[in-house]
Amino acid sequence: MRVGILGGGITGVAIQRFLDHDSLVLEASEKPGGLCRTFFKDGFGYDLGGHILFSKNERVNGLVDELLGDNINQCRRANKILFGGRYVKYPFENDLGSLAPEDAYDCLIGYLRNDFSGEVTNLSEWAYATFGKGIAEKYFVPYNEKIWNISAEQLGLDFVERIPKPPMEDVVRSALGIETEGYLHQLYFRYPKEGGVESLVRALIDQRSQIVCDFRVLSVKRVGKGWEVSNGDDVHRFDRLVVSFPIHEAIRCFADVPEEVRQAVDGLRYNSMRVVLVGVGTESLLDKSAVYIPDPSVVTHRVCFMGYFSDRLVRPGTSSLIAEVTTNPGDGVHELNDEDLTARVVADLDRVGILEAGDVIVTDVQRLTYAYPVYTLSYRKNQATVHRYFADQGIELCGRFAEFDYINSDECLNRAMALAERLNAVN
Repeated sequence: MRVGILGGGITGVAIQRFLDHDSLVLEASEKPGGLCRTFFKDGFGYDLGGHILFSKNERVNGLVDELLGDNINQCRRANKILFGGRYVKYPFENDLGSLAPEDAYDCLIGYLRNDFSGEVTNLSEWAYATFGKGIAEKYFVPYNEKIWNISAEQLGLDFVERIPKPPMEDVVRSALGIETEGYLHQLYFRYPKEGGVESLVRALIDQRSQIVCDFRVLSVKRVGKGWEVSNGDDVHRFDRLVVSFPIHEAIRCFADVPEEVRQAVDGLRYNSMRVVLVGVGTESLLDKSAVYIPDPSVVTHRVCFMGYFSDRLVRPGTSSLIAEVTTNPGDGVHELNDEDLTARVVADLDRVGILEAGDVIVTDVQRLTYAYPVYTLSYRKNQATVHRYFADQGIELCGRFAEFDYINSDECLNRAMALAERLNAVN
């Protein structure tokens, strides 16, 4: 059996790594990696967002250890939330004592006296029901509206099960200034010493790997019991197909797709993102792993400090951050050119005290069309329609934007291994 794997992100190359059958990965970009790419400019390395390696899945942890070997930094999470000019430990509800007294009171009393009643139908209502008015209005709702670039009332509940709910004791202790730790499974994470997160992708590729880059799939046709995949010039034939590139691109490659399915794909909302590298000529950006910024006047929702992850990603005596900016066409940010966006990012971060504009020595920008699947109120129905159609065609979907599921690299690896095992059982 010959398997075609359409998309060479971390999911696609991992499927091939564990597949016993003959296979070929077809990747549209000039090199594999997808969202797990690492870029370098003038001695500064950076990823497409804050990729860190942690998982509750011990099988995945074991795989990462095996692949990276000695190329692993062990890091302790030092994430903060910038609120009201103060750095609050992440998660917000576990460090209420770092807020101004009036803000801490509002958050605590809102949590303890939470009188939300009625059915919870969207993310805004869930936030008020779970955290109370203070935490919901000061942090949770504004931050999520920044990252998803949509009002919380338009967001569904499909991902809230991934958000740990704080024990009352921890919230009260934190408000009194007694230190607590939330999200313990993320308290420590790993990151490659050399090469950024892309080194994990490179480690997945071995002498058995067959990857064709610069191959943008334009058509997929059923031929007998198999498939023909073409970029307009070259044609590859396969017995089985795995789609591991964005479903919005994949659906265009098939003829005679039912209108219901095309509408379902159109109804799956995604956010694009700009990643802005800012390198400074000081070591001022080395004491934190990330900062979340709910303030709507600041264009970026999160900054990650690359030198904290690995000192090989900055030059001696310097430091850097990457600013993540969620965008959609028509939002006023999406249309900014790289120079204007960088100026806005630097000015905002200078204004709120994260860096000093005069220290900036290197900048760079990467543009991601597909960054975040958005869990709208119609998400689950549309996703189910799409999955059902491809299952009926005998085509596997695997990966964040193929499955259209907000999964991180650890879960991508987990699902890739599971799919390879299922396919290995097929003669």
